[in-house]
Amino acid sequence: PYPKMCLVTHTWVCGEWLSSLGLPSYGEAFREQLVDGRVLDTLSRRDLEKRLGVASRQHQASLLRGVQLLRTLRFDLRALAHRRALCRHLDVDPVVWTNQRFVQWARSVDLGEYAENLRESGVHGALVVLEPSFSAETMAQALGIPSSKNIIRRHLTTELENLVQPARESESCETGTLLGGQHRMSLEAEAVVESKGGSERRLASATGSLGRSFTRSSRARSSDRQTDKRRSSIRDSIGRAFGLSGSSPRPGSRSSGSSPLLQASTLDSRPPSVPRARRPGTPQPPSRAPPRQLQRGFSYGTVEILTVSPV
Repeated sequence: PYPKMCLVTHTWVCGEWLSSLGLPSYGEAFREQLVDGRVLDTLSRRDLEKRLGVASRQHQASLLRGVQLLRTLRFDLRALAHRRALCRHLDVDPVVWTNQRFVQWARSVDLGEYAENLRESGVHGALVVLEPSFSAETMAQALGIPSSKNIIRRHLTTELENLVQPARESESCETGTLLGGQHRMSLEAEAVVESKGGSERRLASATGSLGRSFTRSSRARSSDRQTDKRRSSIRDSIGRAFGLSGSSPRPGSRSSGSSPLLQASTLDSRPPSVPRARRPGTPQPPSRAPPRQLQRGFSYGTVEILTVSPV
């Protein structure tokens, strides 16, 4: 699962890594056991105590939290060095701080009198941030501040909380798992990036749903227009078959799109016949009423013409 674990050699572990944790005294035991990246990934408290001679519970926690940080970074030593370089002179990203960096920090917060007591004490960033039991009291004991120095201890508590609390809150927001990467400077900056990414994803999701709704409504309107065109073409064809004009609507009738029923509008539209001239004295023949034509309207434009002759 860790492609770059093979680059974590026992030489690097016994030299640079143990020194960065403030535990160089265990270098010889680690060297004898050839502890490399693969061995670090499987270490337990029992292994540390029985095989490597680490009896102190605090030192065991320091080593295991250091391994946890390496897992978080997927054993990428370049990413670890990059993040440490970015916070070398800035009080950010304390989870990757070395033991030497905490000595420098103690001097910067006016605790220079006790700063050297931190050297080779096993105090480093992963222990301070990731270990829940590590508190200001633990740091005061590591610095060797007497319990009678209440003002100095309160000052230490304030400075340590300002440094560590944002990092621990970032850890809790990320479900207890630290996100590692080559270009991530601090956990605070990582939280900002994550929040921006979440808002962009929500915006993209909302835009996507709007686009899908718009597509569906456009298709529905297009299908309605095609249905109206088919209906009007059927009416025109039937009208031409019965000798009716489909281009100009009859007076009093509705348009084809207004209603599916054709309304009966007029009677026979033929011009009235002119009566013939009769001779004087010729009896007038009985008049017959002209035949009437009625129209009945049906749906979908079908028209029937009935001829009614009086009896």
